[in-house]
Amino acid sequence: MADRLDQVLKAGVLRVGTTMDTPVFSMRDESGQLKGLDIDLLETLAAALDVRIDYVKMTFGTMLPDLLADKFDMAMSGMGRTFDRARVATFSKPYMRYGKLMMIRSADAGKYKTLADLDRPGIKIAFNRGGLNDRFANTEFKYVTPAGYPSNKLATADLLDGKVDAQVQDSTAAVYMARNNPALAAMSPDRVFHPVFVAALLRHEDQTLQNFVNIWIDQIEMDGTLARIRQAWLG
Repeated sequence: MADRLDQVLKAGVLRVGTTMDTPVFSMRDESGQLKGLDIDLLETLAAALDVRIDYVKMTFGTMLPDLLADKFDMAMSGMGRTFDRARVATFSKPYMRYGKLMMIRSADAGKYKTLADLDRPGIKIAFNRGGLNDRFANTEFKYVTPAGYPSNKLATADLLDGKVDAQVQDSTAAVYMARNNPALAAMSPDRVFHPVFVAALLRHEDQTLQNFVNIWIDQIEMDGTLARIRQAWLG
């Protein structure tokens, strides 16, 4: 089997799977331009490899089979490191960490402060299907009605429209979106659930590419690039 890093260098292209709808990490702006913390970081990885990035649209629900089917070389979209994912693929070293928060409407900030406040019959909890938000919504509540969506963006739209009562979000996304939209609030932002490290996802066998990505993460952490980009997106 050809070495993955050699393939990338010879082609001059690194194919990166990313959701394009994960707030903070990978999103599209009003003009359709891809932006986010991971996108800024990946541009520095492209420079380190001296290749260009080919961004491949993915979902968390199909991410692992798509990676194994060679639809992209690695995945990076605010990826939480989990045991389940590590059984099938492998991860780079982490470059940050986050957890889960509930995102609510600002008007309900006085009503919902804990999971118990939300966990009542008739309450609808939105989540994007196929990832850790899905698991949280379907395991942390006993009485709510979970409402799955194909994207975070659609889930947030229904939250703002009053069609659901709260949305499971990455803590980084909840804080970022509340800061940028006064109609939204992160419920009890100092109480983050299920903290995990964030890393790039790669195939088990692609050790040389994993080694390069690890060296890149060490370098951008040491030279301040990582801190600068995190500061720009998260404050």
